[in-house]
Amino acid sequence: MIVFLIGTKAQYIKMAPVVRTTAARGLPFRLILTGQHNETFDELQKNFELPDADLILVQGSEAKDRISFARWVRQALAAAKSPEVADIWRQASVIVVHGDTASTLLGAYIGRRYRRPVAHVEAGLRSFNYFHPFPEELIRVLVSRVATLHLCPDSVAEKNLARVKGERIVTGGNTLKDSLRLALNAQGPEIRTRARPYAVFSMHRQENLFNRKRLDALLQILRRLTEVVDVKFVLHPVTHKRLEELQLGAGLRAQPGLELIPRMDFFRFVDLIGHASFVATDGGSNQEECAMLDIPCVLLRQATERPDGLGGGVLLGDTDEAAIVEFARQHAQSARPLALADSQSPSAVVVDRLARFAAS
Repeated sequence: MIVFLIGTKAQYIKMAPVVRTTAARGLPFRLILTGQHNETFDELQKNFELPDADLILVQGSEAKDRISFARWVRQALAAAKSPEVADIWRQASVIVVHGDTASTLLGAYIGRRYRRPVAHVEAGLRSFNYFHPFPEELIRVLVSRVATLHLCPDSVAEKNLARVKGERIVTGGNTLKDSLRLALNAQGPEIRTRARPYAVFSMHRQENLFNRKRLDALLQILRRLTEVVDVKFVLHPVTHKRLEELQLGAGLRAQPGLELIPRMDFFRFVDLIGHASFVATDGGSNQEECAMLDIPCVLLRQATERPDGLGGGVLLGDTDEAAIVEFARQHAQSARPLALADSQSPSAVVVDRLARFAAS
Protein backbone atom coordinates (compact mmCIF):
# COMPACT_ATOMS: atom_id res chain seq x y z
CA MET A 1 0.00 0.00 0.00
CA ILE A 2 1.29 3.46 -0.96
CA VAL A 3 0.96 6.07 1.79
CA PHE A 4 1.04 9.73 0.73
CA LEU A 5 1.94 12.11 3.57
CA ILE A 6 1.06 15.73 2.74
CA GLY A 7 1.26 18.77 5.00
CA THR A 8 1.16 22.10 3.19
CA LYS A 9 -0.97 23.68 0.51
CA ALA A 10 1.92 23.66 -1.97
CA GLN A 11 2.51 19.97 -1.34
CA TYR A 12 -1.17 19.18 -1.85
CA ILE A 13 -1.16 21.06 -5.15
CA LYS A 14 1.98 19.35 -6.44
CA MET A 15 0.99 15.88 -5.25
CA ALA A 16 -2.63 16.07 -6.40
CA PRO A 17 -1.89 14.80 -9.94
CA VAL A 18 0.24 11.99 -8.48
CA VAL A 19 -2.62 10.90 -6.21
CA ARG A 20 -5.09 11.21 -9.09
CA THR A 21 -2.91 9.05 -11.33
CA THR A 22 -2.46 6.49 -8.56
CA ALA A 23 -6.23 6.27 -8.08
CA ALA A 24 -6.87 6.05 -11.84
CA ARG A 25 -4.55 3.06 -12.07
CA GLY A 26 -6.34 1.27 -9.25
CA LEU A 27 -3.26 1.11 -7.01
CA PRO A 28 -3.93 0.75 -3.27
CA PHE A 29 -3.08 3.93 -1.37
CA ARG A 30 -3.89 6.04 1.65
CA LEU A 31 -3.83 9.82 1.79
CA ILE A 32 -2.65 11.22 5.13
CA LEU A 33 -2.64 14.95 5.91
CA THR A 34 -0.41 16.21 8.70
CA GLY A 35 -2.48 19.33 9.42
CA GLN A 36 0.48 21.69 8.99
CA HIS A 37 -1.86 23.64 6.69
CA ASN A 38 -5.64 23.36 6.73
CA GLU A 39 -7.11 26.48 5.15
CA THR A 40 -8.51 26.12 1.59
CA PHE A 41 -7.81 22.36 1.57
CA ASP A 42 -11.52 21.67 1.02
CA GLU A 43 -11.43 23.95 -2.02
CA LEU A 44 -8.27 22.29 -3.31
CA GLN A 45 -9.92 18.91 -2.90
CA LYS A 46 -12.75 20.11 -5.11
CA ASN A 47 -10.30 21.61 -7.62
CA PHE A 48 -8.49 18.33 -8.13
CA GLU A 49 -11.41 16.00 -7.41
CA LEU A 50 -9.43 14.02 -4.87
CA PRO A 51 -10.92 11.64 -2.30
CA ASP A 52 -11.21 12.61 1.35
CA ALA A 53 -8.06 12.11 3.39
CA ASP A 54 -7.97 8.83 5.26
CA LEU A 55 -6.53 10.62 8.27
CA ILE A 56 -5.57 14.10 9.45
CA LEU A 57 -2.88 13.93 12.12
CA VAL A 58 -3.65 17.33 13.65
CA GLN A 59 -7.10 18.84 13.32
CA GLY A 60 -7.87 22.52 13.76
CA SER A 61 -6.04 25.73 12.91
CA GLU A 62 -2.88 25.52 10.87
CA ALA A 63 0.68 26.43 11.85
CA LYS A 64 0.54 30.17 11.15
CA ASP A 65 3.34 31.41 13.40
CA ARG A 66 6.15 30.12 15.57
CA ILE A 67 3.94 29.30 18.55
CA SER A 68 1.28 27.46 16.54
CA PHE A 69 4.01 25.73 14.54
CA ALA A 70 5.66 24.42 17.71
CA ARG A 71 2.26 23.22 18.92
CA TRP A 72 1.63 21.46 15.62
CA VAL A 73 5.04 19.72 15.76
CA ARG A 74 4.29 18.30 19.23
CA GLN A 75 0.80 17.16 18.26
CA ALA A 76 1.86 15.70 14.91
CA LEU A 77 4.68 13.68 16.46
CA ALA A 78 2.38 12.36 19.18
CA ALA A 79 -0.33 11.43 16.67
CA ALA A 80 2.14 9.77 14.31
CA LYS A 81 3.40 7.51 17.10
CA SER A 82 -0.04 6.57 18.46
CA PRO A 83 -0.85 2.83 18.22
CA GLU A 84 -3.74 3.19 15.76
CA VAL A 85 -1.73 5.39 13.40
CA ALA A 86 1.42 3.31 13.75
CA ASP A 87 -0.50 0.42 12.17
CA ILE A 88 -0.83 2.49 8.98
CA TRP A 89 2.92 2.99 8.76
CA ARG A 90 3.57 -0.70 9.33
CA GLN A 91 1.19 -1.62 6.48
CA ALA A 92 2.83 0.82 4.04
CA SER A 93 4.89 -0.56 1.20
CA VAL A 94 6.28 2.98 0.77
CA ILE A 95 5.78 6.36 2.44
CA VAL A 96 5.76 9.17 -0.13
CA VAL A 97 6.84 12.65 0.95
CA HIS A 98 7.28 15.81 -1.05
CA GLY A 99 9.56 18.82 -1.05
CA ASP A 100 11.20 20.43 1.94
CA THR A 101 8.74 21.24 4.72
CA ALA A 102 8.45 20.07 8.32
CA SER A 103 5.89 17.55 7.10
CA THR A 104 8.50 16.16 4.70
CA LEU A 105 10.90 15.68 7.58
CA LEU A 106 8.12 14.10 9.65
CA GLY A 107 7.52 11.55 6.88
CA ALA A 108 11.22 10.73 6.68
CA TYR A 109 11.31 10.27 10.46
CA ILE A 110 8.28 7.96 10.31
CA GLY A 111 9.87 5.89 7.56
CA ARG A 112 13.09 5.52 9.56
CA ARG A 113 11.29 4.74 12.82
CA TYR A 114 9.07 2.05 11.30
CA ARG A 115 11.65 0.82 8.80
CA ARG A 116 9.54 1.58 5.75
CA PRO A 117 10.90 2.80 2.37
CA VAL A 118 10.63 6.56 1.83
CA ALA A 119 10.07 8.01 -1.65
CA HIS A 120 10.96 11.69 -1.94
CA VAL A 121 9.23 13.65 -4.72
CA GLU A 122 10.99 16.85 -5.86
CA ALA A 123 14.27 15.47 -4.55
CA GLY A 124 17.70 16.92 -5.21
CA LEU A 125 16.98 20.66 -5.16
CA ARG A 126 19.87 22.51 -3.53
CA SER A 127 20.94 26.06 -2.79
CA PHE A 128 24.12 24.74 -1.10
CA ASN A 129 23.59 27.20 1.74
CA TYR A 130 21.97 25.90 4.94
CA PHE A 131 20.75 29.39 5.84
CA HIS A 132 19.19 30.40 2.49
CA PRO A 133 16.54 29.17 2.52
CA PHE A 134 16.33 28.02 6.13
CA PRO A 135 15.22 25.48 7.25
CA GLU A 136 14.28 24.09 3.83
CA GLU A 137 17.85 23.42 2.68
CA LEU A 138 18.64 21.54 5.88
CA ILE A 139 15.43 19.51 5.56
CA ARG A 140 16.28 18.55 1.98
CA VAL A 141 19.70 17.30 3.05
CA LEU A 142 18.31 15.31 5.99
CA VAL A 143 15.53 13.71 3.94
CA SER A 144 17.97 12.71 1.20
CA ARG A 145 19.90 10.70 3.77
CA VAL A 146 16.80 8.70 4.72
CA ALA A 147 14.99 8.29 1.39
CA THR A 148 15.10 5.02 -0.51
CA LEU A 149 13.82 6.52 -3.75
CA HIS A 150 14.76 10.01 -4.95
CA LEU A 151 12.34 11.33 -7.60
CA CYS A 152 14.22 14.27 -9.13
CA PRO A 153 12.60 16.84 -11.42
CA ASP A 154 15.64 17.16 -13.69
CA SER A 155 19.19 15.97 -14.30
CA VAL A 156 20.70 18.82 -12.27
CA ALA A 157 18.77 17.72 -9.19
CA GLU A 158 19.73 14.13 -9.87
CA LYS A 159 23.44 15.02 -10.02
CA ASN A 160 23.13 16.86 -6.70
CA LEU A 161 22.35 13.47 -5.13
CA ALA A 162 25.29 11.60 -6.65
CA ARG A 163 26.71 10.77 -3.21
CA VAL A 164 23.53 9.67 -1.44
CA LYS A 165 22.24 6.14 -1.15
CA GLY A 166 19.10 4.91 -2.87
CA GLU A 167 17.65 4.91 -6.35
CA ARG A 168 17.55 8.17 -8.32
CA ILE A 169 15.01 8.77 -11.09
CA VAL A 170 14.58 11.88 -13.26
CA THR A 171 10.85 12.54 -13.68
CA GLY A 172 11.16 14.92 -16.61
CA GLY A 173 9.89 17.98 -14.79
CA ASN A 174 8.09 19.04 -11.66
CA THR A 175 4.69 17.48 -10.94
CA LEU A 176 3.44 21.07 -10.71
CA LYS A 177 3.34 20.93 -14.51
CA ASP A 178 0.44 18.45 -14.31
CA SER A 179 -1.32 20.58 -11.70
CA LEU A 180 -1.08 23.64 -13.95
CA ARG A 181 -2.38 21.63 -16.88
CA LEU A 182 -5.45 20.66 -14.86
CA ALA A 183 -6.00 24.28 -13.84
CA LEU A 184 -5.68 25.57 -17.41
CA ASN A 185 -8.04 22.89 -18.71
CA ALA A 186 -10.58 23.93 -16.10
CA GLN A 187 -10.37 27.55 -17.27
CA GLY A 188 -10.83 26.70 -20.91
CA PRO A 189 -8.97 28.12 -23.92
CA GLU A 190 -10.23 31.70 -23.67
CA ILE A 191 -7.79 34.53 -24.45
CA ARG A 192 -6.65 36.47 -21.41
CA THR A 193 -8.42 39.78 -20.96
CA ARG A 194 -8.37 42.32 -18.15
CA ALA A 195 -9.97 45.66 -17.42
CA ARG A 196 -6.60 47.22 -16.56
CA PRO A 197 -3.08 45.90 -15.92
CA TYR A 198 -2.15 44.64 -12.48
CA ALA A 199 0.66 42.77 -10.73
CA VAL A 200 0.44 40.09 -8.03
CA PHE A 201 2.48 40.37 -4.82
CA SER A 202 2.90 37.46 -2.38
CA MET A 203 5.12 37.18 0.69
CA HIS A 204 5.04 34.55 3.43
CA ARG A 205 8.56 33.36 4.26
CA GLN A 206 9.81 33.59 7.84
CA GLU A 207 13.01 35.47 6.93
CA ASN A 208 10.92 38.20 5.28
CA LEU A 209 8.12 38.48 7.84
CA PHE A 210 10.16 38.25 11.04
CA ASN A 211 13.21 40.27 10.01
CA ARG A 212 11.89 43.80 10.47
CA LYS A 213 14.56 45.36 8.25
CA ARG A 214 13.69 43.05 5.35
CA LEU A 215 9.96 43.39 5.94
CA ASP A 216 10.13 47.19 5.87
CA ALA A 217 12.27 47.09 2.71
CA LEU A 218 9.83 44.76 0.93
CA LEU A 219 6.81 46.81 1.96
CA GLN A 220 8.55 49.92 0.61
CA ILE A 221 9.12 48.05 -2.66
CA LEU A 222 5.43 47.12 -2.66
CA ARG A 223 4.47 50.79 -2.33
CA ARG A 224 6.84 51.71 -5.17
CA LEU A 225 5.26 49.03 -7.37
CA THR A 226 1.84 50.67 -6.94
CA GLU A 227 3.31 53.78 -8.58
CA VAL A 228 3.93 51.68 -11.70
CA VAL A 229 0.89 49.38 -11.83
CA ASP A 230 -2.04 48.31 -9.66
CA VAL A 231 -1.02 45.51 -7.27
CA LYS A 232 -3.02 42.68 -5.76
CA PHE A 233 -1.38 41.52 -2.51
CA VAL A 234 -2.33 37.90 -1.76
CA LEU A 235 -2.25 37.47 2.02
CA HIS A 236 -1.22 34.12 3.44
CA PRO A 237 -2.61 33.58 6.96
CA VAL A 238 0.82 34.05 8.53
CA THR A 239 1.35 37.26 6.53
CA HIS A 240 -2.01 38.70 7.54
CA LYS A 241 -1.37 37.87 11.20
CA ARG A 242 2.09 39.42 11.15
CA LEU A 243 0.95 42.64 9.46
CA GLU A 244 -1.85 43.06 11.98
CA GLU A 245 0.51 42.39 14.91
CA LEU A 246 2.74 45.20 13.67
CA GLN A 247 -0.28 47.43 12.97
CA LEU A 248 0.68 47.71 9.31
CA GLY A 249 -2.54 46.42 7.80
CA ALA A 250 -4.50 49.66 7.95
CA GLY A 251 -1.80 51.61 6.14
CA LEU A 252 -1.61 49.03 3.38
CA ARG A 253 -5.38 48.97 2.97
CA ALA A 254 -5.28 52.75 2.50
CA GLN A 255 -2.47 52.59 -0.08
CA PRO A 256 -3.70 53.79 -3.50
CA GLY A 257 -3.38 51.16 -6.21
CA LEU A 258 -3.11 48.29 -3.71
CA GLU A 259 -5.73 45.61 -3.07
CA LEU A 260 -5.34 43.11 -0.22
CA ILE A 261 -6.96 39.76 -1.00
CA PRO A 262 -7.03 36.52 1.01
CA ARG A 263 -5.20 33.37 -0.04
CA MET A 264 -7.32 31.40 -2.50
CA ASP A 265 -7.59 27.95 -4.02
CA PHE A 266 -5.11 26.92 -6.68
CA PHE A 267 -7.32 27.18 -9.75
CA ARG A 268 -8.36 30.74 -8.88
CA PHE A 269 -4.75 31.66 -8.11
CA VAL A 270 -3.59 30.37 -11.51
CA ASP A 271 -6.29 32.50 -13.11
CA LEU A 272 -5.12 35.51 -11.05
CA ILE A 273 -1.45 35.27 -12.01
CA GLY A 274 -2.40 34.28 -15.54
CA HIS A 275 -3.97 37.69 -16.09
CA ALA A 276 -1.17 39.58 -14.29
CA SER A 277 1.55 41.68 -15.92
CA PHE A 278 4.07 40.16 -13.54
CA VAL A 279 4.36 38.47 -10.14
CA ALA A 280 6.53 39.51 -7.18
CA THR A 281 6.87 36.67 -4.68
CA ASP A 282 9.13 34.95 -2.17
CA GLY A 283 7.59 31.53 -2.93
CA GLY A 284 9.58 28.87 -4.75
CA SER A 285 6.43 27.25 -6.12
CA ASN A 286 5.32 30.61 -7.51
CA GLN A 287 8.70 30.90 -9.22
CA GLU A 288 8.13 27.52 -10.86
CA GLU A 289 4.57 28.38 -11.88
CA CYS A 290 5.62 31.63 -13.50
CA ALA A 291 8.54 30.01 -15.32
CA MET A 292 6.32 27.23 -16.69
CA LEU A 293 3.62 29.69 -17.81
CA ASP A 294 6.04 32.37 -19.11
CA ILE A 295 4.86 35.00 -16.63
CA PRO A 296 7.50 37.60 -15.63
CA CYS A 297 8.44 37.10 -11.98
CA VAL A 298 10.51 38.88 -9.33
CA LEU A 299 11.76 36.58 -6.59
CA LEU A 300 11.95 38.39 -3.24
CA ARG A 301 14.70 36.17 -1.85
CA GLN A 302 18.47 36.24 -1.43
CA ALA A 303 18.90 32.81 -3.00
CA THR A 304 16.86 30.06 -4.62
CA GLU A 305 17.44 26.34 -4.97
CA ARG A 306 15.30 26.29 -8.12
CA PRO A 307 16.80 27.11 -11.52
CA ASP A 308 13.38 27.69 -13.13
CA GLY A 309 13.30 30.91 -15.14
CA LEU A 310 16.61 32.32 -13.88
CA GLY A 311 18.39 34.16 -16.66
CA GLY A 312 15.04 34.51 -18.42
CA GLY A 313 11.73 35.77 -17.09
CA VAL A 314 12.60 35.38 -13.39
CA LEU A 315 14.62 38.06 -11.61
CA LEU A 316 16.27 37.15 -8.30
CA GLY A 317 15.56 40.56 -6.89
CA ASP A 318 16.00 40.16 -3.11
CA THR A 319 15.34 43.68 -1.72
CA ASP A 320 16.99 45.57 -4.59
CA GLU A 321 14.38 48.32 -4.94
CA ALA A 322 15.86 49.94 -8.05
CA ALA A 323 16.17 46.65 -9.96
CA ILE A 324 12.68 45.51 -8.99
CA VAL A 325 11.02 48.80 -9.92
CA GLU A 326 12.82 48.79 -13.25
CA PHE A 327 11.63 45.20 -13.84
CA ALA A 328 8.09 46.37 -13.06
CA ARG A 329 8.33 49.22 -15.55
CA GLN A 330 9.52 46.82 -18.25
CA HIS A 331 6.66 44.38 -17.70
CA ALA A 332 3.79 46.57 -16.49
CA GLN A 333 1.89 46.09 -19.75
CA SER A 334 2.85 42.45 -20.34
CA ALA A 335 0.18 39.99 -21.49
CA ARG A 336 0.58 36.69 -23.27
CA PRO A 337 -1.41 33.49 -23.84
CA LEU A 338 -0.98 30.89 -21.12
CA ALA A 339 0.42 27.58 -22.29
CA LEU A 340 2.68 24.77 -21.12
CA ALA A 341 5.70 23.86 -23.22
CA ASP A 342 5.07 20.13 -23.55
CA SER A 343 2.63 17.36 -22.69
CA GLN A 344 5.00 15.08 -20.77
CA SER A 345 3.59 14.04 -17.38
CA PRO A 346 6.09 13.90 -14.49
CA SER A 347 3.32 12.50 -12.28
CA ALA A 348 2.99 9.47 -14.54
CA VAL A 349 6.73 8.80 -14.19
CA VAL A 350 6.43 9.02 -10.41
CA VAL A 351 3.50 6.60 -10.29
CA ASP A 352 5.23 4.19 -12.68
CA ARG A 353 7.94 3.75 -10.07
CA LEU A 354 5.62 3.76 -7.05
CA ALA A 355 3.60 0.96 -8.65
CA ARG A 356 6.53 -1.38 -8.08
CA PHE A 357 6.22 -0.80 -4.33
CA ALA A 358 2.47 -1.40 -4.45
CA ALA A 359 3.04 -4.73 -6.19
CA SER A 360 5.60 -5.90 -3.64
